[in-house]
Parts: sequence; C-alpha cells; structure tokens
Amino acid sequence: MSSGSGIYTAAAGAMAQSAALDTTANNIANASTTGFQGDRVTFREALGAAKSADIALVNTGAVRVDTQRGALQQTGNPLDLALEGEGLFAVDTPNGARYTRAGAFTLDDQRRIVTPDGFAVRGVGGPITIPADAKELAVSTDGQVSADGEIIGKLDLVRFAPTQLTHQGASLFAATGKPLGGDRPIVRAGALEMSNVNVVRGVVDLVKVTRTYESLMRVIQGFHDVESRAARELGGPK
Repeated sequence: MSSGSGIYTAAAGAMAQSAALDTTANNIANASTTGFQGDRVTFREALGAAKSADIALVNTGAVRVDTQRGALQQTGNPLDLALEGEGLFAVDTPNGARYTRAGAFTLDDQRRIVTPDGFAVRGVGGPITIPADAKELAVSTDGQVSADGEIIGKLDLVRFAPTQLTHQGASLFAATGKPLGGDRPIVRAGALEMSNVNVVRGVVDLVKVTRTYESLMRVIQGFHDVESRAARELGGPK
C-alpha cells in the first residue's frame, strides 16, 4: 500500500471513530436523563474507488437508536408515566409532532398535560385537558386518562422502527415514515423510565474509541512524515 493510499484509509477510519466518539460521549452525558435511549453506531466497508478499487475504506454506517428499555423508578406521581414495551408518547412541538419516552409530565396554565418543556402531550383527538375541579387523576395501562373516575381522553401511543427515529435533544425523537401497527406499549402510572445507558460500558467504549482514534491519527502523521521526507530527498541536489 502506498503512503497516499494509507493516508486515505487511515483518515476514513479516523472520521468513523470520531463519529463514534461523539455518539458515545453523548450517551454518557445523558446517562441520568429520564427516558433517554442511547445511540449505537455501526460501521461499513466502502471501496475507495477514487484511488483504487482494491482499497477498502471504513465509513460510518447507520446511527441507530438502542430501544432497550431502561429501569423503572417508582414515584407515586399520577402524571409520571412510563412505558413497558416498544412505543413512544406523541407530543406537539412548534416543529411538528415529536416522540418521547420521558414521561415526567405536568399541567400547564391551561391544565393540559405537557412535557417539562411545555409541549402538549397528544391525546387521541387532541391535547388532554384536566378539569379544574378534578380531585383524582388516573391513567390506565392502555393510556386512558380519567378524572374523578370519568374518562376524559386517551394518550396517543405510537411505535416506530429504530431506523425511523433520530434524536432531537436529549428526550425527543423525530420520526420518518408512518407509525407501525401492532400492539401498543403498556402505560405504568406513578413511575418513570430511567436512561438505558450503562455508564460503565459507556466509559469502556469511550476509552476504546479514543485509543483507536489516537492510533489512527498517529498513522496519518507517520505517512505524512514519510511523504515529506521523500519529497525533500527527491527534490534535493542531484
């Protein structure tokens, strides 16, 4: 392999590891964020046709959401909601519909169920508003919301494939395509889902990715030094 080809190969690997480094660091930073689901980076091999069809370069493949469920923490608050099984709460934002598993909901000044950022939680047919005189609030396992025993709405629960989801901030997802059919998740009232990020595993991954990235940068520097020395020697007096 020539030094030029080596630089391209090492640079492609370094770029892929840089993407993995950013993703791993973001996962660790959100290890205590309610409802956070970490991202996983996959890699794929691509032929470096620009230089030679025989040179294989590594590219970052898909960044995919890890949908493994986080642990549940009991709170006793009727507006703290967790989901068991695949699925998400739908919320309305200024940028359109978004989705979340972070169920630490509250009431706004209009007594609508909202996220901590003030985004209205979608009900089937529209936002869910709690009557001002309601004394007892309950949410059933299928998402029906009741005030003093009277059903006032039902949460809009949706499912997407992991490849349809991308993070927007720590707790929201944007989705492409239509929601999937099939069973909806079970709602657990009075509980919150914790982040599914394992901090110990995350730190180990961060160290491994950092070392790989640093090694590739040293390889690139080594090829650069070889080319610089060759240029000086070839360009010197005959």
